[in-house]
Amino acid sequence: MAKRIVAGLLGLALIGVFTSCASIQRSRDQGSVRTVAGLINQRDAEALNDMSAVPFLLDQEIVVLDRDVAAFWRTALQVGFRVEEPELESGTRVTGESYREFHDSMEVRVFFSKYLRRNTRLLELTTRGEQRILLLVSGGGAARRIHGFKGPF
Repeated sequence: MAKRIVAGLLGLALIGVFTSCASIQRSRDQGSVRTVAGLINQRDAEALNDMSAVPFLLDQEIVVLDRDVAAFWRTALQVGFRVEEPELESGTRVTGESYREFHDSMEVRVFFSKYLRRNTRLLELTTRGEQRILLLVSGGGAARRIHGFKGPF
């Protein structure tokens, strides 16, 4: 009887640990969304560029020069791109099949396998206007890096 009680308590403790881990990760993913969307809405192309890794995946194109990534952010913000009321729909660790979310091509598959670390997350967010945006991010806080952007679509 005592063994069953101990096993039951251990099971409940493990469920609590796994649940809190999932909620911590969701909170981190939401933080990434808030950070990137906030910089976009504040028109801070320089900060976005500083956070962006090179090479950078833009939709289905690999951008290999810092100045081209900077031009992307600068141009997007100059034409008025905003992310209104972003909501995290999902956040998942990048897997061997995640590249298909950006584009099902050899080039994008190689980008995912060669340039993304294990802890990179694929974040899907929607905006007030029901637009969908994908972000590839790693790290957190000051070490947060943007590896890719797709959208809005």
